[in-house]
Amino acid sequence: MSLRRFTVSTAAIPFRTSFAHASAVRSQAENVLVIVEGSDGLIGVGEGCPRSYVTGETQDTARVFLEKHRSDFMRIADVTELRDWTRTREAEIDAAPAAFCAAELALLDLFGQRSGASLEALLGVAPAGPLSISAVYGAGGDLKFGLQAALFGVFGLRTAKLKLSGSQARDRRRATRLARRGSVRLDANNMFATADEAIAALAPLKPWVWAVEEPVAARDWVALAQIREATGLSIICDESLLTVNDVMAMPRGFAPNLRVSKLGGLIRSLQVLEAAVAQGRNVIVGAQVGETSILARAGVTLAWAAGRNLAACEIGYGPWLLRCDAATPAIGFGWGGVLQARALTMRAGAGLRPTWV
Repeated sequence: MSLRRFTVSTAAIPFRTSFAHASAVRSQAENVLVIVEGSDGLIGVGEGCPRSYVTGETQDTARVFLEKHRSDFMRIADVTELRDWTRTREAEIDAAPAAFCAAELALLDLFGQRSGASLEALLGVAPAGPLSISAVYGAGGDLKFGLQAALFGVFGLRTAKLKLSGSQARDRRRATRLARRGSVRLDANNMFATADEAIAALAPLKPWVWAVEEPVAARDWVALAQIREATGLSIICDESLLTVNDVMAMPRGFAPNLRVSKLGGLIRSLQVLEAAVAQGRNVIVGAQVGETSILARAGVTLAWAAGRNLAACEIGYGPWLLRCDAATPAIGFGWGGVLQARALTMRAGAGLRPTWV
Protein backbone atom coordinates (compact mmCIF):
# COMPACT_ATOMS: atom_id res chain seq x y z
CA MET A 1 0.00 0.00 0.00
CA SER A 2 1.64 3.24 -1.15
CA LEU A 3 2.12 6.52 0.68
CA ARG A 4 0.20 9.62 -0.23
CA ARG A 5 2.26 12.00 1.88
CA PHE A 6 5.92 12.22 2.95
CA THR A 7 6.62 15.42 4.89
CA VAL A 8 9.97 16.62 6.20
CA SER A 9 10.10 19.24 8.96
CA THR A 10 11.92 20.23 12.12
CA ALA A 11 10.84 20.88 15.69
CA ALA A 12 13.03 23.59 17.22
CA ILE A 13 11.62 23.08 20.71
CA PRO A 14 13.25 25.33 23.34
CA PHE A 15 15.02 23.71 26.28
CA ARG A 16 14.02 24.49 29.82
CA THR A 17 17.72 25.23 30.39
CA SER A 18 20.78 25.06 28.14
CA PHE A 19 22.93 21.91 28.10
CA ALA A 20 26.70 22.04 27.58
CA HIS A 21 29.54 19.62 26.89
CA ALA A 22 32.97 19.85 25.30
CA SER A 23 31.64 19.75 21.72
CA ALA A 24 28.52 21.92 21.88
CA VAL A 25 26.15 24.07 23.90
CA ARG A 26 22.44 23.68 23.09
CA SER A 27 19.36 25.67 24.05
CA GLN A 28 16.85 24.06 21.69
CA ALA A 29 16.20 20.78 19.91
CA GLU A 30 18.02 20.29 16.60
CA ASN A 31 16.30 17.53 14.68
CA VAL A 32 14.60 16.45 11.50
CA LEU A 33 11.09 14.95 11.57
CA VAL A 34 9.41 12.81 8.95
CA ILE A 35 5.63 12.36 8.81
CA VAL A 36 4.28 9.69 6.46
CA GLU A 37 0.63 9.11 5.62
CA GLY A 38 -0.63 6.02 3.88
CA SER A 39 -3.47 5.83 1.41
CA ASP A 40 -5.41 4.20 4.27
CA GLY A 41 -5.12 7.42 6.31
CA LEU A 42 -2.69 6.00 8.90
CA ILE A 43 0.15 8.30 9.96
CA GLY A 44 3.68 7.35 11.00
CA VAL A 45 6.25 9.65 12.58
CA GLY A 46 10.04 9.49 12.78
CA GLU A 47 12.91 11.60 14.09
CA GLY A 48 16.64 11.95 13.60
CA CYS A 49 19.11 14.32 15.29
CA PRO A 50 21.92 15.37 12.91
CA ARG A 51 25.17 16.18 14.70
CA SER A 52 28.00 17.62 12.63
CA TYR A 53 30.66 16.63 15.19
CA VAL A 54 29.47 13.00 15.22
CA THR A 55 28.34 12.08 11.71
CA GLY A 56 29.09 15.23 9.71
CA GLU A 57 25.38 15.90 9.19
CA THR A 58 23.36 19.07 9.56
CA GLN A 59 19.64 19.70 9.34
CA ASP A 60 20.18 20.99 5.80
CA THR A 61 22.09 17.93 4.60
CA ALA A 62 19.48 15.71 6.21
CA ARG A 63 16.75 17.44 4.24
CA VAL A 64 18.73 17.01 1.02
CA PHE A 65 19.05 13.26 1.64
CA LEU A 66 15.36 12.86 2.43
CA GLU A 67 14.24 14.85 -0.59
CA LYS A 68 16.60 12.90 -2.83
CA HIS A 69 15.11 9.57 -1.76
CA ARG A 70 11.52 10.70 -1.21
CA SER A 71 10.13 8.71 -4.14
CA ASP A 72 11.92 5.55 -2.98
CA PHE A 73 10.55 5.88 0.54
CA MET A 74 7.04 6.42 -0.78
CA ARG A 75 7.21 3.09 -2.64
CA ILE A 76 8.42 0.95 0.28
CA ALA A 77 5.45 -1.18 1.28
CA ASP A 78 6.57 -3.28 4.28
CA VAL A 79 9.42 -4.14 6.67
CA THR A 80 10.96 -6.63 4.25
CA GLU A 81 11.29 -3.98 1.54
CA LEU A 82 12.63 -1.51 4.10
CA ARG A 83 15.32 -3.98 5.19
CA ASP A 84 16.23 -4.59 1.55
CA TRP A 85 16.56 -0.86 0.85
CA THR A 86 18.67 -0.42 3.99
CA ARG A 87 21.02 -3.20 2.94
CA THR A 88 21.50 -2.02 -0.65
CA ARG A 89 22.04 1.65 0.30
CA GLU A 90 24.47 1.04 3.15
CA ALA A 91 27.12 3.55 2.03
CA GLU A 92 24.57 6.32 1.49
CA ILE A 93 23.03 5.71 4.92
CA ASP A 94 26.51 5.73 6.50
CA ALA A 95 26.84 9.32 5.24
CA ALA A 96 23.37 10.39 6.43
CA PRO A 97 22.36 8.15 9.36
CA ALA A 98 20.20 10.65 11.24
CA ALA A 99 18.30 11.56 8.09
CA PHE A 100 17.60 7.94 7.23
CA CYS A 101 16.67 7.25 10.87
CA ALA A 102 13.83 9.76 10.65
CA ALA A 103 12.42 8.12 7.52
CA GLU A 104 12.89 4.59 8.82
CA LEU A 105 11.17 5.22 12.15
CA ALA A 106 8.23 6.87 10.39
CA LEU A 107 7.83 3.87 8.08
CA LEU A 108 8.17 1.35 10.92
CA ASP A 109 5.51 3.23 12.87
CA LEU A 110 3.18 3.11 9.87
CA PHE A 111 3.85 -0.58 9.12
CA GLY A 112 3.22 -1.48 12.74
CA GLN A 113 -0.10 0.30 12.73
CA ARG A 114 -1.15 -1.45 9.52
CA SER A 115 -0.38 -4.89 10.95
CA GLY A 116 -1.58 -4.12 14.48
CA ALA A 117 1.92 -4.85 15.84
CA SER A 118 4.09 -2.86 18.23
CA LEU A 119 7.63 -1.92 17.24
CA GLU A 120 8.85 -4.83 19.33
CA ALA A 121 6.55 -7.35 17.64
CA LEU A 122 7.42 -5.93 14.23
CA LEU A 123 11.18 -6.34 14.79
CA GLY A 124 11.22 -9.49 16.92
CA VAL A 125 12.24 -7.84 20.21
CA ALA A 126 10.90 -9.21 23.48
CA PRO A 127 9.53 -6.44 25.76
CA ALA A 128 11.04 -6.46 29.24
CA GLY A 129 10.42 -4.64 32.48
CA PRO A 130 11.03 -1.05 33.61
CA LEU A 131 14.29 0.62 32.57
CA SER A 132 16.60 2.29 35.08
CA ILE A 133 17.87 5.61 33.72
CA SER A 134 21.18 7.26 34.60
CA ALA A 135 21.36 10.86 35.70
CA VAL A 136 23.25 12.88 33.05
CA TYR A 137 25.08 16.03 34.15
CA GLY A 138 26.21 18.69 31.67
CA ALA A 139 29.40 20.73 31.88
CA GLY A 140 27.67 23.94 32.99
CA GLY A 141 28.43 26.12 35.99
CA ASP A 142 28.42 25.07 39.62
CA LEU A 143 24.98 26.53 40.35
CA LYS A 144 23.39 24.55 37.53
CA PHE A 145 25.22 21.39 38.57
CA GLY A 146 24.09 21.85 42.17
CA LEU A 147 20.47 22.26 41.12
CA GLN A 148 20.67 19.18 38.90
CA ALA A 149 22.27 17.13 41.66
CA ALA A 150 19.60 18.18 44.14
CA LEU A 151 16.76 17.45 41.74
CA PHE A 152 18.10 14.08 40.62
CA GLY A 153 18.78 13.23 44.25
CA VAL A 154 15.18 13.94 45.23
CA PHE A 155 14.01 11.75 42.35
CA GLY A 156 16.29 8.96 43.55
CA LEU A 157 18.61 8.64 40.54
CA ARG A 158 21.76 6.83 41.68
CA THR A 159 23.99 6.07 38.71
CA ALA A 160 25.37 9.05 36.79
CA LYS A 161 27.18 10.22 33.68
CA LEU A 162 29.22 13.37 34.22
CA LYS A 163 30.30 15.57 31.31
CA LEU A 164 33.83 16.81 31.95
CA SER A 165 34.09 20.59 32.32
CA GLY A 166 37.80 20.99 31.59
CA SER A 167 38.61 21.99 35.17
CA GLN A 168 40.26 19.12 37.08
CA ALA A 169 39.34 20.59 40.45
CA ARG A 170 35.70 21.09 39.47
CA ASP A 171 35.39 17.66 37.90
CA ARG A 172 36.91 16.02 40.97
CA ARG A 173 34.45 17.80 43.31
CA ARG A 174 31.53 16.73 41.15
CA ALA A 175 32.66 13.14 40.75
CA THR A 176 33.26 12.83 44.49
CA ARG A 177 29.78 14.12 45.28
CA LEU A 178 28.02 11.86 42.77
CA ALA A 179 29.99 8.77 43.81
CA ARG A 180 28.34 8.92 47.23
CA ARG A 181 25.06 7.94 45.52
CA GLY A 182 26.21 5.28 43.09
CA SER A 183 28.44 4.47 40.13
CA VAL A 184 29.77 7.34 38.02
CA ARG A 185 31.09 7.38 34.46
CA LEU A 186 32.65 10.33 32.64
CA ASP A 187 32.04 11.73 29.17
CA ALA A 188 34.88 13.75 27.67
CA ASN A 189 33.37 14.33 24.19
CA ASN A 190 36.84 14.00 22.56
CA MET A 191 38.22 16.74 24.82
CA PHE A 192 41.88 15.71 24.99
CA ALA A 193 44.44 16.05 22.20
CA THR A 194 46.70 13.17 23.28
CA ALA A 195 46.63 10.06 25.43
CA ASP A 196 49.13 11.63 27.87
CA GLU A 197 46.89 14.69 28.32
CA ALA A 198 43.88 12.46 28.96
CA ILE A 199 45.76 10.24 31.41
CA ALA A 200 46.95 13.24 33.42
CA ALA A 201 43.38 14.52 33.76
CA LEU A 202 41.61 11.19 34.28
CA ALA A 203 43.92 9.17 36.52
CA PRO A 204 43.21 11.31 39.63
CA LEU A 205 39.47 10.64 39.18
CA LYS A 206 39.80 6.84 39.21
CA PRO A 207 38.78 6.43 42.89
CA TRP A 208 35.29 7.80 42.10
CA VAL A 209 34.53 6.71 38.53
CA TRP A 210 34.57 3.45 36.57
CA ALA A 211 34.65 4.51 32.91
CA VAL A 212 35.28 7.36 30.51
CA GLU A 213 33.53 7.98 27.20
CA GLU A 214 35.45 9.33 24.19
CA PRO A 215 38.44 11.00 25.86
CA VAL A 216 40.41 11.55 22.62
CA ALA A 217 39.71 11.71 18.88
CA ALA A 218 37.21 9.20 17.54
CA ARG A 219 38.65 5.78 16.60
CA ASP A 220 42.11 6.47 17.95
CA TRP A 221 42.20 2.90 19.21
CA VAL A 222 45.89 3.02 20.18
CA ALA A 223 45.44 6.09 22.39
CA LEU A 224 42.24 4.72 23.89
CA ALA A 225 43.97 1.47 24.81
CA GLN A 226 46.81 3.44 26.40
CA ILE A 227 44.33 5.43 28.48
CA ARG A 228 42.62 2.27 29.68
CA GLU A 229 45.93 0.66 30.59
CA ALA A 230 47.27 3.72 32.43
CA THR A 231 44.11 4.73 34.32
CA GLY A 232 42.29 1.44 34.82
CA LEU A 233 39.12 3.07 33.49
CA SER A 234 36.81 1.25 31.11
CA ILE A 235 36.41 2.91 27.70
CA ILE A 236 32.97 3.77 26.29
CA CYS A 237 32.75 4.48 22.55
CA ASP A 238 30.25 7.01 21.22
CA GLU A 239 31.62 9.16 18.40
CA SER A 240 33.89 6.18 17.62
CA LEU A 241 30.88 3.96 16.93
CA LEU A 242 28.78 4.57 13.83
CA THR A 243 28.68 1.20 12.06
CA VAL A 244 29.06 -2.54 12.62
CA ASN A 245 32.63 -2.20 11.30
CA ASP A 246 33.45 0.07 14.25
CA VAL A 247 32.28 -2.62 16.67
CA MET A 248 34.58 -5.11 14.99
CA ALA A 249 37.52 -2.67 15.11
CA MET A 250 37.33 -1.55 18.72
CA PRO A 251 39.54 -3.40 21.23
CA ARG A 252 38.09 -6.07 23.47
CA GLY A 253 36.45 -4.79 26.61
CA PHE A 254 35.39 -1.45 25.15
CA ALA A 255 31.67 -0.69 25.62
CA PRO A 256 29.62 0.76 22.72
CA ASN A 257 27.22 3.63 23.33
CA LEU A 258 24.30 2.91 21.00
CA ARG A 259 22.24 5.89 19.81
CA VAL A 260 19.52 5.11 17.29
CA SER A 261 19.94 8.35 15.36
CA LYS A 262 23.71 8.20 14.79
CA LEU A 263 23.54 4.50 13.85
CA GLY A 264 21.03 5.09 11.09
CA GLY A 265 17.77 3.86 12.54
CA LEU A 266 16.43 1.01 14.61
CA ILE A 267 17.12 -1.84 12.20
CA ARG A 268 20.80 -0.91 11.91
CA SER A 269 21.03 -0.26 15.67
CA LEU A 270 19.79 -3.78 16.34
CA GLN A 271 22.42 -5.14 13.96
CA VAL A 272 25.18 -3.23 15.78
CA LEU A 273 23.81 -4.48 19.09
CA GLU A 274 23.84 -8.07 17.83
CA ALA A 275 27.49 -7.73 16.80
CA ALA A 276 28.42 -6.23 20.18
CA VAL A 277 26.64 -8.94 22.15
CA ALA A 278 28.27 -11.64 20.02
CA GLN A 279 31.63 -10.27 21.19
CA GLY A 280 30.50 -10.33 24.81
CA ARG A 281 30.35 -6.56 25.16
CA ASN A 282 28.11 -4.66 27.55
CA VAL A 283 26.44 -1.64 25.96
CA ILE A 284 25.04 1.77 26.82
CA VAL A 285 21.80 2.84 25.15
CA GLY A 286 22.18 6.57 24.80
CA ALA A 287 20.18 9.51 23.50
CA GLN A 288 20.86 12.70 21.57
CA VAL A 289 20.51 15.81 23.70
CA GLY A 290 17.14 17.32 22.85
CA GLU A 291 15.57 14.29 21.25
CA THR A 292 11.81 14.02 21.62
CA SER A 293 9.68 11.04 22.59
CA ILE A 294 9.79 9.82 18.98
CA LEU A 295 13.46 8.86 19.24
CA ALA A 296 13.06 7.88 22.89
CA ARG A 297 10.46 5.31 21.83
CA ALA A 298 13.00 3.67 19.52
CA GLY A 299 15.54 3.75 22.35
CA VAL A 300 13.16 1.74 24.53
CA THR A 301 13.04 -1.02 21.91
CA LEU A 302 16.83 -1.05 21.65
CA ALA A 303 17.31 -1.12 25.44
CA TRP A 304 14.96 -4.08 25.78
CA ALA A 305 16.81 -5.89 22.99
CA ALA A 306 20.10 -5.41 24.90
CA GLY A 307 18.77 -7.43 27.83
CA ARG A 308 21.49 -8.55 30.23
CA ASN A 309 24.12 -6.69 28.21
CA LEU A 310 22.58 -3.31 29.06
CA ALA A 311 25.10 -1.55 31.30
CA ALA A 312 23.32 1.82 31.42
CA CYS A 313 20.46 3.69 29.78
CA GLU A 314 20.20 7.42 29.09
CA ILE A 315 16.83 7.84 27.37
CA GLY A 316 13.67 9.59 28.55
CA TYR A 317 14.96 13.12 29.16
CA GLY A 318 12.46 14.86 26.91
CA PRO A 319 9.95 15.86 29.62
CA TRP A 320 12.83 17.13 31.78
CA LEU A 321 14.67 19.11 29.12
CA LEU A 322 12.09 20.20 26.50
CA ARG A 323 9.39 22.81 27.03
CA CYS A 324 7.03 20.63 25.00
CA ASP A 325 7.20 17.41 23.00
CA ALA A 326 6.73 16.46 19.36
CA ALA A 327 4.51 13.49 20.20
CA THR A 328 2.23 12.17 22.88
CA PRO A 329 2.29 10.37 25.27
CA ALA A 330 5.61 11.81 26.39
CA ILE A 331 8.22 9.19 27.27
CA GLY A 332 10.16 10.05 30.39
CA PHE A 333 11.47 8.55 33.60
CA GLY A 334 9.93 9.12 37.01
CA TRP A 335 10.78 8.40 40.63
CA GLY A 336 13.91 6.36 41.12
CA GLY A 337 14.93 7.06 37.54
CA VAL A 338 12.58 4.34 36.36
CA LEU A 339 11.03 4.50 32.91
CA GLN A 340 7.81 2.50 32.66
CA ALA A 341 7.29 1.60 29.01
CA ARG A 342 5.45 -1.72 28.87
CA ALA A 343 2.13 0.00 28.08
CA LEU A 344 3.61 1.15 24.76
CA THR A 345 3.66 -2.44 23.55
CA MET A 346 -0.12 -2.56 23.84
CA ARG A 347 -0.34 -0.07 20.97
CA ALA A 348 0.33 -0.63 17.29
CA GLY A 349 3.48 0.88 15.81
CA ALA A 350 5.30 3.30 18.06
CA GLY A 351 2.08 4.04 19.91
CA LEU A 352 2.60 7.81 19.65
CA ARG A 353 0.56 10.64 18.15
CA PRO A 354 2.47 13.53 16.57
CA THR A 355 1.75 16.92 18.09
CA TRP A 356 4.27 18.99 16.11
CA VAL A 357 3.28 18.98 12.43
